[in-house]
Amino acid sequence: MSGSRPGDDPGVYTMPPEAFRVGPQVPSASAEQETRASAESPAEREPRRPATERPARRRKGWDIALTVVLLLLLIAAAVVASGYALLVGLSDEACGGAGRICQDGLFEIGVWVSFTAPWLVVALALFVGAVLLVVRRRGFWVPLAGAALMAALCLLGAFLVWAAT
Repeated sequence: MSGSRPGDDPGVYTMPPEAFRVGPQVPSASAEQETRASAESPAEREPRRPATERPARRRKGWDIALTVVLLLLLIAAAVVASGYALLVGLSDEACGGAGRICQDGLFEIGVWVSFTAPWLVVALALFVGAVLLVVRRRGFWVPLAGAALMAALCLLGAFLVWAAT
């Protein structure tokens, strides 16, 4: 290097103007001609997408399998929760005995919440999970969130039954 300052040797610090471009590159006419000449056939070239279009998402096999298995387990959990709701419905036998007064309306609401909420959650989870899989988003979390919601609603129903008796 001939000098210690950038002005002494201008060839060391100069770069072509194309190197300073940050945004999308606009090909020049000569670059397009070279590209056309290098392609073997038009069928082998990839079709151009508009800049606003996103590339297609890849479908993940593990996500589909896991979502389906978890949805089946959610259905099994709904069957168990409905059986639990039927057992909760038998707790009104203690009403009226030993001077206990029960609130029938609150009791019925608690039993119906415990019985119907699991199936509503299953229907919602099936719909949301299917939509997410169709649009190629991850959907394995839907049955997990549905199981948590199902447990919370069953506990709410059990609490209402407990409060009524």
